[in-house]
Amino acid sequence: MYKLLLVSDREEVLNAFAQVQNWERQGFKPPHIRHDFEGAKDSLAKHHADGIAIAVSPEEEEKILSYLQEFFPNVSIFQAGTNPEEVLRYLNELNILLNRIHADFSNDRFREIDMLQECRHEFFRKVLTGRIQQKGDIFRGMRLLRSRMDADRPCLLVELEQPSARDDDKLEGRWHYGDVRLEIALRNSFGGDVAGIHILPTVHTDGRILVLCCPLHGITTKISGESMTSMLTNRITEGISHLKEFFGLDLHISEIRVLPSLYALCADASDEMQ
Repeated sequence: MYKLLLVSDREEVLNAFAQVQNWERQGFKPPHIRHDFEGAKDSLAKHHADGIAIAVSPEEEEKILSYLQEFFPNVSIFQAGTNPEEVLRYLNELNILLNRIHADFSNDRFREIDMLQECRHEFFRKVLTGRIQQKGDIFRGMRLLRSRMDADRPCLLVELEQPSARDDDKLEGRWHYGDVRLEIALRNSFGGDVAGIHILPTVHTDGRILVLCCPLHGITTKISGESMTSMLTNRITEGISHLKEFFGLDLHISEIRVLPSLYALCADASDEMQ
């Protein structure tokens, strides 16, 4: 059974959790309940938690999030519902993720942190292709997956393609190692954190290569879309040259979009793209 911590001083949240029956049937033990930052610290010092829900004042929440980022960066944070139906919905989202992370892969050498990272990549592939419909879904998903990217700040979406690739074949047959190996090569070449920005290359089933460049939480430096574009264009271009030299893969940047926020990629934020 997975173990939970609820940190809340809100009556409606506490009542909603109190009305949940048969916790074991949901795959969890009844949560430890604390009401503030100090209580959360005390609980985490004494009890393991697979998932944490937070519903306190913004000031207390910020302290808790900072503490978790420093000491528990991979523990999932799930939404605290305000009625039993919401609680069960969000518990189900958490349960699906935890089952995936803790799955038995037999002889495969996957660590839990590796599976969490792969789940993040799968989530952002969906975000980049418009398969996440609402802002709330992006927010919850990023917290569950403990993404450090700041969805509220301007970000870049870069598309790569081969100069000779036709629309009907894209990369098919041109990279014989497969999409997974291609994505790993792209990540190793120019992915990762650069000057407070996370660069995430993704390869999609339709042959597109999309690169998300998003500022990280906690970075106070203000970065304009123009400066971000210049810096990251240089980074990606340099990585592309390495790919061509070592793997013979000829790519170029075909499009760069500056988005007002990561939420601009979901359906209910389409007005931000105007």
